[in-house]
Amino acid sequence: MIVQEPVKAAIWHCLENYDYLDAVFLSERLYAEVKTDDSLFILATAYYRSGKIDHAYHVLKDRPESSPQCRYLLGNCAYEMQKYSEAEEALLENRVTSSSSFDNVISDFGEQASFVLFLLAKILVKTERRAKAAEAFRKALKLNPFLWSCFVELCNLGEKPNPNSIFQLTGIENSMLNISNVENVTTHLDTPTFITPQQPVLNVSKHHLNTNICGTDETPLANSVCLSGFGLLPLSRIKPLRTRLEFSGSSPTFGQLACDSPDNFALSPVVSQTLTEVNDQHKSLAKKVRAHMGHLINRKEPHLQNSKPVFSQSSNTLSPSTPQAIDNIQSNVRRSSRLFSSHSYSVKENNKSPNRNKFVTPKSPSRKTKQRLTKCNINKTDTENAKNRMDKEKNETVTSVDVKASAISLSLNQQAIKQSAEGLMSLLRDMGRAYLHLSQFNCKLAIEEFSNLPNHHYKTSWVYSMIGLACFEMADYETSVKYFSEIHDREPYRIEHMDIYSSALWHLQKEVALSALAQDLINLNKNSSITWCVNGNCFSLHKEHDTAIKFLQRAVQVDPSCAYAYTLLGHEYIMTEELDKAISCFRNAIRINPRHYNAWFGIGTIYSKQERFTLAEIHYWKALCINPNNSVLMCHVGVVQHALKKTEKALNTFNAAINKDSKNPLCKFHRGSIYFAMGRHQEALKELEELKEIVPKESLVYYLIGKVHKKLGNTDLALMHFSWATDLDPKGASSQIREAFDPAVGRSTTDFELPNSPAAEECQSESNSVQQQDGYGGLPEDSDDSL
Repeated sequence: MIVQEPVKAAIWHCLENYDYLDAVFLSERLYAEVKTDDSLFILATAYYRSGKIDHAYHVLKDRPESSPQCRYLLGNCAYEMQKYSEAEEALLENRVTSSSSFDNVISDFGEQASFVLFLLAKILVKTERRAKAAEAFRKALKLNPFLWSCFVELCNLGEKPNPNSIFQLTGIENSMLNISNVENVTTHLDTPTFITPQQPVLNVSKHHLNTNICGTDETPLANSVCLSGFGLLPLSRIKPLRTRLEFSGSSPTFGQLACDSPDNFALSPVVSQTLTEVNDQHKSLAKKVRAHMGHLINRKEPHLQNSKPVFSQSSNTLSPSTPQAIDNIQSNVRRSSRLFSSHSYSVKENNKSPNRNKFVTPKSPSRKTKQRLTKCNINKTDTENAKNRMDKEKNETVTSVDVKASAISLSLNQQAIKQSAEGLMSLLRDMGRAYLHLSQFNCKLAIEEFSNLPNHHYKTSWVYSMIGLACFEMADYETSVKYFSEIHDREPYRIEHMDIYSSALWHLQKEVALSALAQDLINLNKNSSITWCVNGNCFSLHKEHDTAIKFLQRAVQVDPSCAYAYTLLGHEYIMTEELDKAISCFRNAIRINPRHYNAWFGIGTIYSKQERFTLAEIHYWKALCINPNNSVLMCHVGVVQHALKKTEKALNTFNAAINKDSKNPLCKFHRGSIYFAMGRHQEALKELEELKEIVPKESLVYYLIGKVHKKLGNTDLALMHFSWATDLDPKGASSQIREAFDPAVGRSTTDFELPNSPAAEECQSESNSVQQQDGYGGLPEDSDDSL
């Protein structure tokens, strides 16, 4: 029969050192020998970590009534295999999903409950029960505020959690930080300490600072593994407590992270001490106590001054007043006083006895001898009692010093750990406020919050990517590219949000940079949907839409849950006039993420092209409700409203859009067109002249200015602007110019209606083509080359 504990330790040793083949082999041997929940969990964990998720799923499914650890692992396996109902069943044990079931999860899984609730919330999101999912996310955060990804998912649902109330340590110090009280130290002064998941790490005294701690905080093994005598435990599990808990001034804790500069990184003098320094102080204190006690012992008591030694020089027992005895007392404070008891001496042997191994029975002493012996015994008893009393007091004094020293050390560690955890909570609160603003598309506020982070956190790639995302939302593509290029140069292996980077490059028409990015990602990871999205954007920029569609289809195949890939594919189908396929892609994106407003916008674009303006307005408004700060969405709502003869509403919408973004050329162009259609030619001319300064190379602007001048009777200025429009776009403007001067060629210019005029239709078509690159970030404004 295999001894279990050494084998378990060997399995975890292999897992920690990424030797999954041996871990699987050993765990299979263990499970074949002993079929327990513990061995089953180890076997499933070995399968799971080695990438054999289906193996782990099947071995756990065969024993549904297993331990909570096995159920949680089964839920993870089923979730990754997209078997959401089985995952939920494993976690809840066939209970109905409700608030009471969440409470049952907490009671069943204990310290693991926060992670179980997090997994359950993700299952509820996949099964479109978002209200219950939000409740589960909140309960998980209440149990464990360190779950940042749980907060992110809650924000992505459209909820507005309060970071100031979520990221708090109130009520979790004992459960999460595992800080024990001082009383626990006194019970472990003379026993080795082994750390278990249920035992606090700080439950040690100064006697154990140099003891190797066998910590199972990284594995679910019990104490028995450490006590089994199996010596080949991994180094990561045998760490001196000193290396775990030492806090030096050169390594600031999270309590210092709220400071803006390294100069402000300073803890209080008590916290900044290391455990080594505290230990040295305790040792020096103990030495002083021992010296003081030795001084007390060397002092002669009044009743001992006239006393004589009870035994002669040949006696086997030392006199209590000899220096050697005092040294023995000082060297070992825990030794009992048995050396000085009345039974500790031997009677002198009778050398005349024939049998030298036997004691001779002493004769009855005389009266004089009895009196002398009685007097000596009284003096001897007093001396022994005094010595016993001093030994006891000394023992208690040194023991109390040890306890006090351990209590001080524990108090310092508690203070340092709490301060570090509170510093982390403060950082999470700041970052939580920033991310909450970003999820609500309050991009300026988000950038301000991120900018207020400490410099060493502000310059991390994650924060840079969030700021680049916010700039993309605001159509500030130059700044967005600046941040994303910094990330790519610093970490060329980082692939997250590179699809947004490629969209920003697409808007700026930077073909070389986009091509280089696409090639880098192809060499880096061909199994990521982001890689194929970037390549699709690259070929779309080169007007190779069929090739772009192939790459985006590949992105969808690699990751069917990528809403952004469906959105880009839908916009490419619009470019190839495959509207049915386009609307199917947009609906898939909405199915994956109902808050993906770009897909709502895409459906509105299709209905607008089909002149189904009422449906287009509904979908545009749906997108605008999700992102109320997007000026481009407002612009398209205004276009549709004007098409529905809601001219005043359209004008108000354009005014609100320009207030959001005063330099949005699309909004200014459409407002100028409405002014022209309403006969307010001077206002239209002023608007278009301002627009000409923003986009000096846009032919449509010069064409519309020429039409305004023609209406005003300024023929020379009209011809001049028509000529400039022809120079900028010979193919697109020639027929429009001929139509403007010869009504026989087309309809009369007096019938100019924005959605139905050739210029307006072309503008709308081009602006829609620009929108195909919208991703997670905001919808772009039109580029200089295509309004």
